[in-house]
Amino acid sequence: MANKHKKMLMDHVAEMLRLENENDYIEIGERLADNFFMVRPSGNPLTKPGWLGLAKSTDLEIINLKLIQFNIVEVNNEGTMGYVCYTTQSKFKFKGVENDDVAVFTIIFKRDEEEGDGWKMVFMQRSQGRNPSSPMPKFF
Repeated sequence: MANKHKKMLMDHVAEMLRLENENDYIEIGERLADNFFMVRPSGNPLTKPGWLGLAKSTDLEIINLKLIQFNIVEVNNEGTMGYVCYTTQSKFKFKGVENDDVAVFTIIFKRDEEEGDGWKMVFMQRSQGRNPSSPMPKFF
């Protein structure tokens, strides 16, 4: 059972990256819990409306998000909560400045059994980006 849910979370992350590449923030918004919040590299948090507002704003332009690897994927025994740590390479413009960096994300997911297999993101944290030519982060 745990492996099934781990695969579901990995698929969920891959799907989120695809949706971000397509700028489909309506679908992404449906995958975020109402109490979702993100901690940015600066340490400043964003709520669900704040994150979606930033993502849809003209300040941020996604060029390409690419999954490099899953670092850790864990799910509780009941299959109702899990977390994923993964590494991406992100090409984007923020306030006109081009960025090409590698960052590590951690996401906590919850699943409401009444909603079937619908996992919702409740928390996300992004590391500071590093140059793609720098050594990759090492896990285990």
